[in-house]
Amino acid sequence: MRRTEIELWVHRVAQQVERDQHTEDSFVELKAEWPAPADAARRIAAHANAARGESILWIIGLDEKRGACGANPVEFADWFGSVSKHFDSVFPEPVDVNVALGDKVVVAVLFATDRAPYVVRNEAYGKCGSVEWEVPWREARSTRSAKRHDLLRMLAPLVRVPEIEVLNGSLVVRKEWTNAMEHQLRCYLSGRLYVVPKANTAV
Repeated sequence: MRRTEIELWVHRVAQQVERDQHTEDSFVELKAEWPAPADAARRIAAHANAARGESILWIIGLDEKRGACGANPVEFADWFGSVSKHFDSVFPEPVDVNVALGDKVVVAVLFATDRAPYVVRNEAYGKCGSVEWEVPWREARSTRSAKRHDLLRMLAPLVRVPEIEVLNGSLVVRKEWTNAMEHQLRCYLSGRLYVVPKANTAV
């Protein structure tokens, strides 16, 4: 996804917030402030595991109740560096974009989720628990450990819908004669599409 598309996505979400509409869903998470790295890692992993290959969007500095409050001046590379340390070798790859909403600037982070499952360290390990790693799962707005059926869904083969861009199109309506010497209207629709596969398979 291009950076301009990420920015447009953020503006759509911000408009929903302004209208007091429900905004967070399976692919969008809003945070007023930068979450602590350990908590962020578990939530990102859960969100990415449940997304089943689709990109997810986190917006820092946008709150469902307060609207655009702006992201605190944090160096993204430093913050995500601390977050990624909690993952077991593989983490969702991020793309960060600063987006101006009025006089506030929010940070949009698009995460690729095509390398699921994502595993994070259990913060209770060595303190009050013996489980070292966890596969988190997002359900509605809550985060829990993945169950067997969640893992099966995550690992099942995905048929990814290709991206389709309309290059041009035209619709022509003509008045034509039939064999019975009667007038009738006929519509001719033509167009060109550009199809981009999301995987190395035939479209």
